[in-house]
Amino acid sequence: MNQMSKIDTFIQQAVSSVPISGTSLIASLYGDSLLHRGGTVWLGSLAAMLEGLGFGERFVRTALFRLNKEGWLDVERIGRRSFYRLSDKGQRLTRRAENKIYRAETPAWDGTWLLLLSEGLDRATLSDVKKQLIWQGFGTLAPSLMASPSQKLADVQSLLHEAGVADNVICFEAHSPLALSRAALRARVEECWQLTEQNVMYDTFIQLFRPLLSLLREVDADELTPERCFQIQLLLIHFYRRVVLKDPLLPEELLPAHWPGGSARQLCINIYQRVAPAALAFVSEKGETPVGELPAPGSLFYQRFGGLPVNEGRSYASVSD
Repeated sequence: MNQMSKIDTFIQQAVSSVPISGTSLIASLYGDSLLHRGGTVWLGSLAAMLEGLGFGERFVRTALFRLNKEGWLDVERIGRRSFYRLSDKGQRLTRRAENKIYRAETPAWDGTWLLLLSEGLDRATLSDVKKQLIWQGFGTLAPSLMASPSQKLADVQSLLHEAGVADNVICFEAHSPLALSRAALRARVEECWQLTEQNVMYDTFIQLFRPLLSLLREVDADELTPERCFQIQLLLIHFYRRVVLKDPLLPEELLPAHWPGGSARQLCINIYQRVAPAALAFVSEKGETPVGELPAPGSLFYQRFGGLPVNEGRSYASVSD
């Protein structure tokens, strides 16, 4: 079996390893490939990008319909063509996710905690707000008390205002607990932030993608076609996104020994940097907007994971991020 067929086999195995939600996959595609390129693309372009992975036009249409219904995408029809763009809500959520997905390392911690005490919320609203806060890295210390060592107050206040509950949540800033509390805190961290489940998810990601890194190091550069690089990059981010968005990104001081999050992130970075230039070219080839080609990505795109290679021999005009 030649190396190229091994790459194809890996892609097929990744696609079939777990059921893939169309809405989730296309959300990954928009966030990874389109957010910094205007965020608008023709339905036919999306179908062409995903066809090689075995997803047909019906799969794409159904997912786009649902994302539009959820207010995540807006649609513009020009003649018989439909163009889907990230809505204000979609852009806001995608950029919020981007900050977690593409970071190169866990930021240093100064020992500050953000505590949120929720009072006077009905059960349904409280549940919805808690889900959003958990997604942002908060843990539940008590039924109405949540805590995060990594969130900025301004970002959380913005989230609470968007949810319409800013007047019902009391925010405190606190410092790292006294020495006599550290053991008790570490014992609570694993339960409050569900780290055991996260550990398993990271291990699964590593087991799936580590063999791919070896393959990428063995193959000649010209064997990695733009389409295959795009497929690898999309699947990589789709699977990594599912894990890292649930990761509270706790400081190292609070994590258990042998935490796999750092290894998973470095594996993702190594693969992403290898395939990103050719994947970008594939999206440029297939992507079509109401006015023609997709705009070139701006500088923020190239800051992902601490820095991406810029395609040789091509000048990218900077666009607004």
